[in-house]
Amino acid sequence: MSTVLHRLDQWANETPDAPAQRYKSQGEWKTLTARDYRDRVYHLALFLESKGFDASQIGAILSYNCPQWVHADLAALLVGGKSAGLYPNSTAKDIQYILGHTEATLLSVQNKEYFQKISGANGEHSVPDTVRWILVFDGDTSISPKAISYEQALAEGRALAQKPGAKTYADYLAKVDPKEGAFLIYTSGTTGNPKGAMLSHDNLAFTSDVVVKYWSLPFARGSLFSFLPLCHIAEKLQCVGVGISQRYTVNFCSKFENVSVELPEVQPTLLLCVPRLWEKMMEGVMAKVRGGKGAKKKLAEWALSVGARVAEAKYAGRAASPLDLVQLKLADKLVLRKVRAALGLGKAEMLASGAAALAPHIATWFRALGLEILEDFGQTESTGVICMTEPGVESAGTVGKPVPGLEFKLADDGEILTRGRHVFVGYYKDEAATQATLEEGWLHTGDLGEWNERGQLKIRGRKKEILKTSGGKMIAPLPIEERLKAAEIISQVCMVGDGRKYLSALITLTEVKLAELKDRGALNGGDTITSPEVVNQVKAHIDALNAELAGFEQIKKFTVIGREFSVQDGEMTPTLKMKRNVIEQRFRSLIDQMYSAD
Repeated sequence: MSTVLHRLDQWANETPDAPAQRYKSQGEWKTLTARDYRDRVYHLALFLESKGFDASQIGAILSYNCPQWVHADLAALLVGGKSAGLYPNSTAKDIQYILGHTEATLLSVQNKEYFQKISGANGEHSVPDTVRWILVFDGDTSISPKAISYEQALAEGRALAQKPGAKTYADYLAKVDPKEGAFLIYTSGTTGNPKGAMLSHDNLAFTSDVVVKYWSLPFARGSLFSFLPLCHIAEKLQCVGVGISQRYTVNFCSKFENVSVELPEVQPTLLLCVPRLWEKMMEGVMAKVRGGKGAKKKLAEWALSVGARVAEAKYAGRAASPLDLVQLKLADKLVLRKVRAALGLGKAEMLASGAAALAPHIATWFRALGLEILEDFGQTESTGVICMTEPGVESAGTVGKPVPGLEFKLADDGEILTRGRHVFVGYYKDEAATQATLEEGWLHTGDLGEWNERGQLKIRGRKKEILKTSGGKMIAPLPIEERLKAAEIISQVCMVGDGRKYLSALITLTEVKLAELKDRGALNGGDTITSPEVVNQVKAHIDALNAELAGFEQIKKFTVIGREFSVQDGEMTPTLKMKRNVIEQRFRSLIDQMYSAD
């Protein structure tokens, strides 16, 4: 089965009533079957083609995750065209850029609120003239004369399917070229305008099969929770690639703010998160534990310590003590099982982390709960897969090993290179960038790696983020930052010092710590936190870390920021990676102050 479109058809034919997609409407979870799923894609394709959408055109989608998002995505591909998703929290500038770059003729939006994102806060922008049709998922067509409701489009498509001689789903499949660019995924990018990476049907089908085989995912027995942006390769691979290939029920979160409520309702068997969200879960639980009182607090601390000891023994390859094994059963019954269920992980059989390296202390903490987070390292241009960790194998702080079936090597400077069926077609309308990234089929990832003693790959950071001091020393900031973030009060760390005598850092505190300071009236409302208590706490963590680092790697000065870096302020990408250049520009005066005595 060469594409997910083929696999969706086979699923609908073999088990038409299998639950394929679930979404929440008016407080209740509704279900679409495999046949519903396939038919909606087919009927939308008929509708689009009847309006003049063809293989030369592109559809763009601006919406939060929902079944309609995927239907519109796949319908454009079934016709032979391309589809490009936009991040739900995209700025008007990025939306305008992508709509202009793709010259999209079809624009799908969730509702009026999303449509208004296109115009910007002051209405300074308008929908490009290239857009001929606006498909509105919630049905409000008052937003534009070009608008048509999703339900109306489906109805027209259904009517067309009943006409004599109507094109069938099989007719469409016969013309699909697996090797052609299909999915346009715009990299969120930490610098400049986003680039449109073209992924083929074969890219997605191949990498889905790689993930399934490497992690031994069960067939037709699983459920997913979709809340990460569908326009990102990680969620595309999970929700569309693996979801269709393995016939999993995909449960769509109604909006990002509802994750903490709806995830426990769904209790999926497989969950994919980015590292920052795993970290938030951990911080939330530990804040409740620390805020507990008396016997209840001691019970929680005891249960986590037992779980940690048993997990440590397991991953060290030795047997846990008989006493700890007996205690674990009680700890699990009284505490750990309840924590897992409260997080929405009570039925989890597989947890995965992607988009960035997971800090070791986070992986270790979840093991104490009886949960293992596996890592998938890749990027958009590699269809999300290069290296993966193995179940039951100690790999904290690494991204595992290169996946069999893919070519892999480290360049002389440590840059990660890969080649194979997982490597993208190229950047849309950017041959120069494509040639700079692909050399003889080898994808130059821009990520730096090194092997550990177990033959596993450790990510040192991005090649372009290496800091070079005025003394000529080269330092990869990421590993140092991750170690400092293990401190319970520290949320984010952005090291600076390129071209300077020494390294410094901008540091943010966790939401819990910020809330505590606010309640005590210890926040002065400024850009920085200068409370001696907080500064000394942070300094103690930095001093402890510095003692383990070479002199040129040490953080000599730091400033504690009065808030976390955010997506809304442009300091983080939509996948929660720091935009270092933006942060350095925004806090330039504070950075300069740390070097003012030089």
